[in-house]
Amino acid sequence: MKFGLFFLCEQPPWQGSRAALRDAIDQAVYADALGFDAVWIAEHHFSEYGVAPDVAVLAASLLQRVTRMRIGTAVSILPFSHPIRTAESFAMVDVLSDGRLDFGVGRGYQPAEFAGFGVPMAESRVRFDEALEIVRRVWTEDRVTFEGRFFTLRDVRVLPKPVQKPHPPIWAAAVSPESFPEMARRGLRILAAPSITPPALMKQSYDTYRRVWGESGHPPEQLEIPALYFVYVGASEPRARREPEQSAMWYFDTIRRLIAPEDPKEVAEGYGFYAKARRQLGRIDYERLYGDVLLFGDAARVTERIRFLRDELGVTYLMCWMNFGGLASDLARDSIRRFAEQVMPKFR
Repeated sequence: MKFGLFFLCEQPPWQGSRAALRDAIDQAVYADALGFDAVWIAEHHFSEYGVAPDVAVLAASLLQRVTRMRIGTAVSILPFSHPIRTAESFAMVDVLSDGRLDFGVGRGYQPAEFAGFGVPMAESRVRFDEALEIVRRVWTEDRVTFEGRFFTLRDVRVLPKPVQKPHPPIWAAAVSPESFPEMARRGLRILAAPSITPPALMKQSYDTYRRVWGESGHPPEQLEIPALYFVYVGASEPRARREPEQSAMWYFDTIRRLIAPEDPKEVAEGYGFYAKARRQLGRIDYERLYGDVLLFGDAARVTERIRFLRDELGVTYLMCWMNFGGLASDLARDSIRRFAEQVMPKFR
């Protein structure tokens, strides 16, 4: 299995922006030395949910200090930027990192972000598709002409080109069940965060993705089954239950408010899955999260939970969210160390 470290860079009331960003960088450097495979960073706007609005800037900062791990975006939200600027920025990241970029993309889901940019949510899929096609083409073709609904290019040449050929691996967010076969057909690796999705449904989605990937003729060696989970390895199970509770509950309360409108009538077309997720989030408590959702516990408990994900769901790549909700830096670092020393070797 592969193991990555994920950062959202949240800013709860007890943490400022400087600490949120610096903790992510410092902990990524720590994880690099401990043998993690990658660091993944997320783009968000206009709220304390995430204060890294420009992940290319954060990636460039990370690559100055992270010398071995790959650097991934989970995700860059394509409808919020012109695709030429997106292609230029991340080509630079790939060049400066000597080809260590994993380019994760998504169409966005938070209504407040779309409102802030003045982009209708109903247009997100078409904007995403056009932007991704442009990014791929300007990375692989010398000059590009393109006529779309939202973007027009006339003999445009983008430099630099990425180091990785034909381009960096492209990953795409997959949330609703119908996203999995669509991404497989297009040859896109998936980014999935199945924390509140029943395992049986996730197994079905993963199985569909594997099947469609093979049927579409994509290289089997490039197939990855990733999952993003909250992870906390405590010195004991009682401490692992108690120490991260405030941060975990702050996160779930915050995402519940931001993920979809409270009024179902205001949900944009194509975003019904998020409205359902909001209703589910309103019914959870910490004990249920600890028992069924979070990979929290001592090393033995966390190991057993990961073994289930590997053996029952076929997960090959665990993206570990270990600094969530403004978790104190010393707690996060201790958890990262215990995971690297006591859990990862079981799956290598």
